Amino acid sequence: MDIHLDLYRIFREAAKCGSISKAAERLFVSQSAVSQAVMQLENQIGGKLFDRTVRGVTLTAEGAVLYSHIDDALVLIENAQAKFAEMKALNAGSIRIGASDTICSLFLLPLLKSFNDEYPEIQISVTNRTTRESIELLKHAAVDIAFVNLPVESDASLDIMPLKAIHDCFVAGEKYAALADETMHLCDLKHYPVLMLEKASNSRNRLDAFLAGRGITLQPAIELGSLALLSEFAKIGLGVAATIKEEAQAMLDRHELRELQFYEALPQRHIGLARLKNVSLPFAVKAFIDRMR
Repeated sequence: MDIHLDLYRIFREAAKCGSISKAAERLFVSQSAVSQAVMQLENQIGGKLFDRTVRGVTLTAEGAVLYSHIDDALVLIENAQAKFAEMKALNAGSIRIGASDTICSLFLLPLLKSFNDEYPEIQISVTNRTTRESIELLKHAAVDIAFVNLPVESDASLDIMPLKAIHDCFVAGEKYAALADETMHLCDLKHYPVLMLEKASNSRNRLDAFLAGRGITLQPAIELGSLALLSEFAKIGLGVAATIKEEAQAMLDRHELRELQFYEALPQRHIGLARLKNVSLPFAVKAFIDRMR
């Protein structure tokens, strides 16, 4: 049975008011429109819903049963519509993000703060994972968007947008500061203890691939999961750290670290935004991406 929802809305209003004329006033339609709608509903449902009296209308026994269920159903629908409107107006909703610690510190934190200041009702969750793990979370719908270190392996299911350039570099603290006074070859790093990210990270894998393309294989003295720790370890003299210049910039500005110079130029990379193709994003996520742009 396919009955238009408006007929049920008019029926509910007439039942609440106990009057066809009062229902018409509240619905801003003519009295005849309400009467016709009630008659149409009675014809389609196959039974009488109201008894007409000089004082108005009263529900039949069957009409009262129908009203109790229809009222509950319409309240649910109206609540759902109101919730949808709240999310569209960014007064409700959520954003689920996958990103590494490095990307959070280098890129995301100020964006998250400004967005949260403007839309405090939006729930924001960030899952810290490597680039590869963040993409897997995205594919399994555990996050809405993922911020990744580019480049990543080509995948037809993903839409990738480059966002911010980042620059690989090597830095040293006071113990190895003299290395920064002259230009080196990358292969010279073999003679010093090198501190690098763990191999699970996309940044480490890309740097290894770049060096391997030039016949260079570095055996790290220490491997860590955090760029911030690499800088701290370099600062106290445990070795030369392979890091991202943007992350180490504050320590470089304070002269706690010095950047090494090489004849070979290290490649520029980007932080990128990954999302699934042909999957609609929630209103809050769309607004966040627009703000980011």
